[in-house]
Amino acid sequence: MSVEIISLIGLGTLVVILFFLIFLRDSEVSKKLGIYERVIEDLNRENHNLSKSIEKLASKDKMEIKIFKDEIQKEIKFQVQNSLLPMVDSIREIESVMLNFQDQQIARIDSLESRTKEINYIPPNVTESNERQIISQYKNGKSEAKIAKDLRIGIGEVDLILKLANLK
Repeated sequence: MSVEIISLIGLGTLVVILFFLIFLRDSEVSKKLGIYERVIEDLNRENHNLSKSIEKLASKDKMEIKIFKDEIQKEIKFQVQNSLLPMVDSIREIESVMLNFQDQQIARIDSLESRTKEINYIPPNVTESNERQIISQYKNGKSEAKIAKDLRIGIGEVDLILKLANLK
């Protein structure tokens, strides 16, 4: 046998061993890739399930938030009504007291007006005599204030009578 045949057999054996090693390496890589594929599939499936769960929880949370908001509004309304009812009752009581007071004041004013009419009633002849007295006293040189004081009438009335008599 020649060296060439031995080297050719050695080279052939070496190629077979290399193919075998490559085959082994390829089968190991294929196994690892299969494992990776399964893991990725499982992760995708889990990701999908989590997405669905998140969507359900989000919609559930929205509903719960809406329910919670409605409950809060009802509670606020209830609390406001409970706190305002005593105030409304107090305001009504104050209003009734004020109306009673107003009625009493109107009655008092009416009473005072009727008393004032009784007190201030002056017969017509007294007014005429006051006019004469005012004119005569003014002609005698008395001041308006002194005339009003003596006759117990207002200065405005004295002034009016003097203007009507064209003395002023």
